[in-house]
Amino acid sequence: MTAPVPLHAGRWWAALRAILPRGPDIRQAVRLLVSVLLSGVVARAVHLHEPVWSLITSVIVTQSRITQTLTTGRDQVVGTLIGAGAGVSAIILLLTTPLPTWLVFWMLLTPLALLAAARPNMRFAAITLMIVLLFPAQGGDPFLRPLDRIASIMIGVLTSLAVSFFVLHDEARRDVLRTAARLVGDIADLLDRALGGKLDHEAIEAADEACRAHIQDIYSAVAEAQVERLDILHRRRDPLLDQLPGLLRRLRGNAVFAARAASEGETLATGAALDGERRALGRVLAQLARRCEREARTRRRRRPPTGEGAEAILGVLHDPGSDWSPVMQFTLGVLHADMARAVRAVWSDGAVLEAGETGRTPIMPPAASPASSALPAPPAQAGRAAGSHPRA
Repeated sequence: MTAPVPLHAGRWWAALRAILPRGPDIRQAVRLLVSVLLSGVVARAVHLHEPVWSLITSVIVTQSRITQTLTTGRDQVVGTLIGAGAGVSAIILLLTTPLPTWLVFWMLLTPLALLAAARPNMRFAAITLMIVLLFPAQGGDPFLRPLDRIASIMIGVLTSLAVSFFVLHDEARRDVLRTAARLVGDIADLLDRALGGKLDHEAIEAADEACRAHIQDIYSAVAEAQVERLDILHRRRDPLLDQLPGLLRRLRGNAVFAARAASEGETLATGAALDGERRALGRVLAQLARRCEREARTRRRRRPPTGEGAEAILGVLHDPGSDWSPVMQFTLGVLHADMARAVRAVWSDGAVLEAGETGRTPIMPPAASPASSALPAPPAQAGRAAGSHPRA
């Protein structure tokens, strides 16, 4: 009679866990609160008349990623300067002409609305004009009003940037490695099912889309990590992060190529040869994914990195022989080489390829064509493999 109780309790606990904020959400909430508090303290310390605009700006600018905060802060500053110029022009018109306030407001808001339509990130210009013109100050020099509010907005932007850099910011390097682990796991599943004859063209396309999404996330996290480390100021480099996106992107492209070739009957290999290749690929990729996940849970090594253990893992990969078609011999050979580069890079923290290993993969932006798109098919099978080629 008591069996349903744990079941209901488990459901309530699962629902509660789904509702409660997690680590990144809590850190972002703390950053936002600290940013608002700090901007308010600074605004009052410099005796601004309307510190509330600093608080509002802090809420707008403080984002979950430093790169997003920088972009939003830049847009806020540029838009504020444009809107302040429009606000000063509006004040001059109101002081020197008999035009009503509503007419002056719409005259200056119209070009700012056109600017925001063409450049959505410039919408802060119209907001600043509204702040300057529609919330009049009580007494005093009318030109001090826009200056005071510009100062408030600038304080909000600067405090948001400072908080994003120094208060509980997420370590993007961990995001890179965690996403890399998920990507490698998806590649392993794709190859296992493709070599087992369980995937058609549509299923491979769907798996490829998921892998490409992971690649985009990795590139975004690498850009965030570069900002976190202040690479431009300190000229510090992380060899693994410099190499990993390109290595995984090439691995993804060649894995999809192999899956498409297998789905079109290019394997020829059956029985022990096919099962052995599937197990070898799955074993290496599984260990690569686990290593990325483990590295994500630890901080970057402070001791000199080594590639110890990588060759033992790669020992299960063997050159495909006559059991495979020429297309698959070529494809699996390239795939093995890509896996070897990725394993050695992760195990050595990027030191192996950084030292000048032959065949280093150049890192290209996601918009460029993948390395695998340039891979030729053997002449005898070129026509058959053309339809199996991975897309960019």
